[in-house]
Amino acid sequence: MIPGKYGKTAANWLVTFSIFYLSAICSAQAQQESLRIATFGQGGPMEKAAAVHLTEFYKKLGVRVEFVNLPGNRALQESNSGRLDGELMRKAGLAVEYPNLLQIMVPLATTNTVAFALDKNIDLDKGWASLKEHTFSYETGTKVIEQNTQGFSTGHAEHNIKAAFRQMLNRRVELIVIDEQAGLQLVKEMKLEGTVHMLTPPISTIPLYHYLHKKHADLASRLEALLRKYH
Repeated sequence: MIPGKYGKTAANWLVTFSIFYLSAICSAQAQQESLRIATFGQGGPMEKAAAVHLTEFYKKLGVRVEFVNLPGNRALQESNSGRLDGELMRKAGLAVEYPNLLQIMVPLATTNTVAFALDKNIDLDKGWASLKEHTFSYETGTKVIEQNTQGFSTGHAEHNIKAAFRQMLNRRVELIVIDEQAGLQLVKEMKLEGTVHMLTPPISTIPLYHYLHKKHADLASRLEALLRKYH
């Protein structure tokens, strides 16, 4: 034991140092363990489930996640630039166009791309090629639709997907092309059951993957390993 005022001075110094040390650790953790991940669109059931799923896995790695909703193309620009840390989930192969994004090679979900129409008898048995024969709208930034209908004169991208549905109701387009779950949710929200019909079979079915900016390469590897463990 250190007697007298020297003992008190040493004790006070130890308390001050401990507080400073713990504050520094907490500050470093706050800076290092938080991600801002881009989403786009209406946020249907599939996206919400994927966000919850991903948040739980990041929590296992000691990382907090915040989701930022932006228009589709802007979301990709922000993620690729590093101003945001990644994309919730997108189609495979985005690195060709956005080279700073690392694809986590374990799918988070599978999406059916479908068409909604006023006429339930429209035949889309040729898949994507069928859309050359019908006017359609889709949400801007939906890469799976953009890339598979490139050069089609019948297609039109719309920033507001609800506005696209209203175009169809006014018979300006024949079809709305969209993810199945998001489309069903919109039909319900807009009270269009019985008026608007989902055409079957789906135009396409593909897996969707999470992406991180390349500055998080180490975290991307750890996350992929964790997802593989539970996949």
